[in-house]
Amino acid sequence: MLKLRKKSATAAPAELPLLIETANGSLRRIFAGPQISQLRRMVTDLLVGQRLPDRIGFTAALRGEGVSYITLASAVTLAHDTGRRVCAVEFNWLAPGMLTNLNPPPLASGRGKRREPAPTPTPLPVLPGVAEVLRGQVTLDEALLATNHAGLWLLPAGAATVEQRPLLARSAELRSLLNTLSERFDHVLLDVPAVLEVSDSLALVALATACALVVRQGVTPITEVQRALNDIQHVPVLGVILNQAQIATPRWIHRLIPQE
Repeated sequence: MLKLRKKSATAAPAELPLLIETANGSLRRIFAGPQISQLRRMVTDLLVGQRLPDRIGFTAALRGEGVSYITLASAVTLAHDTGRRVCAVEFNWLAPGMLTNLNPPPLASGRGKRREPAPTPTPLPVLPGVAEVLRGQVTLDEALLATNHAGLWLLPAGAATVEQRPLLARSAELRSLLNTLSERFDHVLLDVPAVLEVSDSLALVALATACALVVRQGVTPITEVQRALNDIQHVPVLGVILNQAQIATPRWIHRLIPQE
């Protein structure tokens, strides 16, 4: 007698989440499967078309678009799927988000009639980064953060005063640092601050081979997106990444789409 097999409740491999954490396990983040699936499609398209640059800059028009989140998710996807050596570098001294994204606040409990307040997030460690390397306070190896992926390393922004930021962004030392990273890694992903917030971003974007603009769907005005694209036209633009996109597709259309 044939026995009917129950459908597996596990997610398809393309939709499995990816975990990134520092080697000591103190900072970690799980990226949801559907988000990884979209970034995986983008990375694969660039690989197939042989258009995946060695240095990719991620920026936005305005602050709060999720550039640090997208940079980290893209880095872990690229390292996991290709086995290449990848380094995610943060240049956002104005509002650093790399370590914050690896230390998301715990969710509040929603059980019962009374909603429990969210637990206090774990304090972020004070870690050296790009700024300290450029000032000669630490070596590059001391600032690089190893992760649970053998080929993936992180380099946070570090601390820089308002007076120091313009000089660091345009310094020969920064260009030399990036050249060193490009020699050690197959791909260097740059987390650049919003181009309409600080003029330093235009100099930082120019350090990338190509860049992508992160847009939070339904939040950023189209006029601001266009202004940002005009500002970064001195660098090849790979495309626009919609963050937190919600697209309502009717069921009858879903039935017409081949499922992987």
